Amino acid sequence: MIDTIRRSGLSLRILCFTLVATALTYACGGDRVSNLLPPPTPIPTTITGGGQTDTVGVILAQPLGLELRDSTGKVIVGATVNFTSIDGPDSLLVSPVNPQNFWGVATDVTDAQGRVKVLVKTGTKAGTARVVIAVPALGFADTVTFTVKAGATAKFTISPRDTSIALGTSFTLKAQPTDRYGNPIASAVPTFSATGVTVTSAGLVTGASATARARVVVSSQGVSDSTTVSVVPKFPMVINRNNSLVLINSDGTGATTLATTTNFFPMISPSSVAATSSVVYVKDPGSGAAVWVAQPNSVPRALLPGATGSNGGPRLSPDGAWVYFVRDRQSIWRVKLDGTGLDSLGSFAWSRQFPAPTISPDGGSVAIDDGNTIKIIDVATKTSRTLPVKCGAPRYSPDGAFFACVGGLDMSIVRTDGTGLRVVADLMRSDPDDVSGVDWSPDGKWLVTTTTYDGAVLVEVSSGALIPLAALGIGFPQVGEASFVR
Repeated sequence: MIDTIRRSGLSLRILCFTLVATALTYACGGDRVSNLLPPPTPIPTTITGGGQTDTVGVILAQPLGLELRDSTGKVIVGATVNFTSIDGPDSLLVSPVNPQNFWGVATDVTDAQGRVKVLVKTGTKAGTARVVIAVPALGFADTVTFTVKAGATAKFTISPRDTSIALGTSFTLKAQPTDRYGNPIASAVPTFSATGVTVTSAGLVTGASATARARVVVSSQGVSDSTTVSVVPKFPMVINRNNSLVLINSDGTGATTLATTTNFFPMISPSSVAATSSVVYVKDPGSGAAVWVAQPNSVPRALLPGATGSNGGPRLSPDGAWVYFVRDRQSIWRVKLDGTGLDSLGSFAWSRQFPAPTISPDGGSVAIDDGNTIKIIDVATKTSRTLPVKCGAPRYSPDGAFFACVGGLDMSIVRTDGTGLRVVADLMRSDPDDVSGVDWSPDGKWLVTTTTYDGAVLVEVSSGALIPLAALGIGFPQVGEASFVR
């Protein structure tokens, strides 16, 4: 509605103009002088349809209207009126009555009764929304306010959507009911239920003492959603995540970034052992100095500055003294962690895009996939033997009794004498990426690999159960490769 002070000011000016006109009329003969006076000041007498409240995405029941009259009360016909949604089309839209065409601005002219009206449609954003009504020719503008409320519960904002926690630990799940456009509904209180974990009415989720892939269901006003939680043993790990080299626990805690890169190709093939704080990795595949060494609170360094050939697949020996690596995808070498003592151990047949050796727990032998066999080299004598077993990316178990292998969509184990080959898990849901291999947990009960869909995944050796380590990140290349520190 028109402001009282504005109405009073206009009335005073009209009164003054009227008095002056009357005086001049008596003095000079009214008709000739009155033609020299300014036209009567227009006064919009009525704005209708303002102040309405409704939910998102609906056309308001009452159109927004304006009626214009001049100071004599006569309606003003044919005046152009603009209606503008000043908070953007996601708050309000306006449209002529006929034909309907909702947009941020609508323009029409006053009819024979001095009236004009538009339809108003709420947008997708809840809150206060405003429309400016303007008559440019008359210098008039006024603002009308509406209230847009959230709609009915349609979905939830859940955080975290998928995560990992250590055995027996807790976290608070945040769940906010929203309408179909994501506007929070403050009055809607979610309820929780769970399998594999416990959850309180406040959303406090607690893992049991056993590993599990758990599910928490969130409900409100007849709508439900869910999130998943991996309850996992807490193991120290090193991962390549989002072009960063990170020390982290399997439940996502204790993250320490050791190095970052802006290269298109991320850092790959990280290896770490408990005997040293150093981590070795590949920074720039294809270059001679590709193998790098990083430590907490230190600047990473090239292991072999100025080296020739293509070096990759670095692995630390269990005692942390040596770095074993592959040169030109055809030979195995080792060098001390300080870059001295470079030593060639022998050749192999390349069969994997990013081959990497594996070192026995006692440090006495090194193995690698050699086409359709496993080649095992004695470090001291440099003699070799082969096992007639196809085993992609073999990795020694902590007790030295088994190799873990990945190949195609399977993960398997085989004894180091070549017997007892057993498929542990079928990875049909999410195959291992081309970079990652497989690694054993320090207790020998779990394997880890990185898959294209789930990211780092724990596989229980005894049962083949798959449990994504969701707290580390989901999918490749967000998590490019992961291995245990053991």
